[in-house]
Amino acid sequence: MNIKDCLCILILTCIANNNTKAQNVGIGTPAPEEKLHVVNTVDAADGASGAFINIQNSSLAAPNGILSGIRFRLDGISAGVNARYKGGIFFERTGTFGTGKLHLLTNSLANNNSVTTADARMTINTDGKVGINNTNPTRGQLEINSANNLSQFITSTGNGTSGITFSVPLALSPTIAFNMYYANAFRYMTTGYGAYIQYSPSSGTLFFNTSQTSGAPDGVAFMNGSSVIIDSNGYMGIGTTVPKAKLHVNSSMVIGASTTLPATGYLLSVNGKIISEEVRVQLDADWPDYVFENSYRLKPLSEVERFIVNHKHLPDIPSAKEVAKDGILLGDMQKKMMEKMEELTLYVIQLDKENQQLRREIADIRQLVEKK
Repeated sequence: MNIKDCLCILILTCIANNNTKAQNVGIGTPAPEEKLHVVNTVDAADGASGAFINIQNSSLAAPNGILSGIRFRLDGISAGVNARYKGGIFFERTGTFGTGKLHLLTNSLANNNSVTTADARMTINTDGKVGINNTNPTRGQLEINSANNLSQFITSTGNGTSGITFSVPLALSPTIAFNMYYANAFRYMTTGYGAYIQYSPSSGTLFFNTSQTSGAPDGVAFMNGSSVIIDSNGYMGIGTTVPKAKLHVNSSMVIGASTTLPATGYLLSVNGKIISEEVRVQLDADWPDYVFENSYRLKPLSEVERFIVNHKHLPDIPSAKEVAKDGILLGDMQKKMMEKMEELTLYVIQLDKENQQLRREIADIRQLVEKK
């Protein structure tokens, strides 16, 4: 038997051992069920090595960026015609000792005949960070980038709830940031403003915060403090971290048109009408009971008359022009009106006394006349 015959027998033996059946290739199995079917029959304990397929680039001089992996190709209108590579799983070397990142790729372009790392849809970095539409996730364990006007959705088809859950140690605070990330301080992702929502498991408080100024990428963000908080009682605080009511605002407020500005020195400015069943004004100043003190000087009516003639309003009461310009202090005005009512009461009492005196004098005069 010559060498040529031996070689043919060896090739046939290899084919037979690989069990080519209806173009299915089996390695370690006599009945391959797919185009390539690999079975490992080595016993292994739980957690030990099982079956592997190695894809290796053996070049010792392979530079960073070299790829190893699997590409997926589909035929077009007929076999071999308009065939296109539409997906792949690539490993990209990025460092020494073959370290790198794993890419999952898809391509939706009809006329594209290859897939590259530019088609990466998901990337797992060397340190385990995962990027979706981001081939270099560095700021968090999961980074998701999307094109303009696209949103991320989490949906559920069952009867349960769906969402994102953060499970952290009690001393830590899970955070959702907008245009920001945390690296020893909150920093900007891109140029502009930033904000975050943070929850404290230890206190049960939810914090909402915004940046004071616009910043540059990776620059430290100076925050406004806790702009809004909701504590474990359901109390909301604006400008305070210890709200004492369902809504506790520690600052000036404006209600009405957007052009209305907070009035200087006032906590609430309303551009419009207010309706209420009851309003209670609690004054710190003295209520005008002092009018009834003996030391109180009650102006003579003649003096009051002269003031009215000259000024066209009561003493100590603002004029119509002053009210139109400055408005009125409800509590202070109520106090002044009560003062005038009490003064008026004293005037009536004086007039009554004078009237009684006149009646007595008239009665005396009448008696004298009748005696004559």
